[in-house]
Amino acid sequence: MFKRVKPDYSKLLSRTKKGADAMLRDREKLNRLVESASVSIDSGVSRMNSIKSDLGVLLSLIKAWARGDYRGVSKTTLLLSAGAVLYFVNPVDAIPDILPLTGFLDDATVIGIVITSVKKDIENFKLWESAQTEFMNSQQPATRLVS
Repeated sequence: MFKRVKPDYSKLLSRTKKGADAMLRDREKLNRLVESASVSIDSGVSRMNSIKSDLGVLLSLIKAWARGDYRGVSKTTLLLSAGAVLYFVNPVDAIPDILPLTGFLDDATVIGIVITSVKKDIENFKLWESAQTEFMNSQQPATRLVS
């Protein structure tokens, strides 16, 4: 009786890729995207703690690249990362985010797929980020205790 219609994700993926590519060419838009996603995470819009850490890494990677601090990442990784963030921020996606619990399942899936796809670049970025933190901490002046 009812014919099951398979959703065509190729158009959505194509639009997301084009949007991500445009974001990577416009630092101001890219920074606004990162800020918007950060606000979404912090404001409790996302109830899925499992993606918070992964999304945070993607945001840190994009911010470091946008500042010119980190260049050890491929264009493919940047496109996938920006596309995943764009998908997360967009409330009208495969499963609308206004639906309780299920609304963020597709977002978590997209972010998980991207993290898995760019795992090596993410690991390299985390190593770089950790080294930067260690370097900055080593530059802090020592505090002398007076007795």
